[in-house]
Amino acid sequence: MLQKSPSGSLCPYYLMGGELHPLKYDSFHDRKADLFAIMKAEEEFILKSSGTHNRRIWIDLYETTLDHEVIGALVLHVKTIEPKIDKLCFVGCSLIQAGKIRKMMKQKVPNLHKIVRFHQDPEEAKKWLIREAY
Repeated sequence: MLQKSPSGSLCPYYLMGGELHPLKYDSFHDRKADLFAIMKAEEEFILKSSGTHNRRIWIDLYETTLDHEVIGALVLHVKTIEPKIDKLCFVGCSLIQAGKIRKMMKQKVPNLHKIVRFHQDPEEAKKWLIREAY
């Protein structure tokens, strides 16, 4: 059954025979409290779902300020939902921001940092997520 996740995405989101879980963390700009509240609600939503390692997650970060505090919260968020993640990609962050996220993930979520991808193009991110092979 289709439902909306706390960040407003249809869940599951079907595309070309694959199933995605978009996390819309875009357009928060500097509104950290609002972003953190949505992240917490998404965590609860995802952790209540059945199964393990069955979510192909796309995190949209366009127009959200990614300072050290936000990156730390984002990595902790990913670590919390790690048991549900099959594949993960981030969309809409700069190369510098991607490097900072990757570095912190390597320290805090070592098993996951190797399979994460960063994309500027949302369509490329979706295609990567629904492909079977890493």
